[in-house]
Amino acid sequence: MVQDARSLGYGDLIERPRLKAIGLGGAGCNTISGFPFPSVGLCSHIDNINGPPNQRRIVLNTDERALLRSASPRMLGSVERNITKRLRQELDDNDLIFLFAGLGGETGSYIAPGIASLCRHLGAMVISSVALPFSAEGTGRRNTAIAALPELIKSSHITITYPNDGLLKVAPNLPFRRTFRVMDELMKTPSIELSQVLTIDDLSRLRKDIGTSSHMRMGTGSGIGMQREAVAVSEAFSSPWFDFDLSDTKIALIIISGCEIDEFSVRDVIGHVRARLPRTMIQYGVLSNPSAYDLRVTILLSTKY
Repeated sequence: MVQDARSLGYGDLIERPRLKAIGLGGAGCNTISGFPFPSVGLCSHIDNINGPPNQRRIVLNTDERALLRSASPRMLGSVERNITKRLRQELDDNDLIFLFAGLGGETGSYIAPGIASLCRHLGAMVISSVALPFSAEGTGRRNTAIAALPELIKSSHITITYPNDGLLKVAPNLPFRRTFRVMDELMKTPSIELSQVLTIDDLSRLRKDIGTSSHMRMGTGSGIGMQREAVAVSEAFSSPWFDFDLSDTKIALIIISGCEIDEFSVRDVIGHVRARLPRTMIQYGVLSNPSAYDLRVTILLSTKY
């Protein structure tokens, strides 16, 4: 273990959490397409028509969407309706649920807090990843997203936000619609990597460390050669979503992946992160990828909302 940092992958490495990914609305269904573990989409009839093929989905009718929108998120677990019974059957018996949505539209914005709260009611740890509208999408969608986000943060254990405007820096020359595909892949990254690191024991420790809820942002970088650790960390911290005062950061979750990652590489990465975040609680995990050419660092930082 690296001094002054806590290793993920704690306890019995064989005892992995039971996982599920939930996509809400059109954006959420697109994001979970091709996920490497069980997933299901919750969407409207229109989203179902336009969604990815060969995907498990629960298509919500008008009355079901109205119910999920009107019910208090924290009371949804006690509502006895056909749709809530079906959702409980779908979401129960999971230790960790990754929830994906694009805030700003009707389905994702209005039902995401309730679904997150229902998952918590069933005993799962909930990590929500949501995209926020481009400025060019207008004040209506932005206001809808702004109104929904605080309740989602309260309802989830961890909420990772990705303002779409950041894509203009990540992929400045792509056509507008193709940037959404880039966002889908970015939003998948922490969930897929965490799912390969976390154990059952980690979940209880994470819940204790983050408290009732935490708002986070993501940065990712890669490096090769003699200075690959420094380059990867520097690139991760250049994330357009790290647009806040780093002194606000209480917790940093770091995933280090690549080929031939030894203790010296891990210490180097943690050292570069610690230099930027001297008072932050650091938790890290390591993923071995023999086919990787570079070293990759994914960083999640907590921040105020």
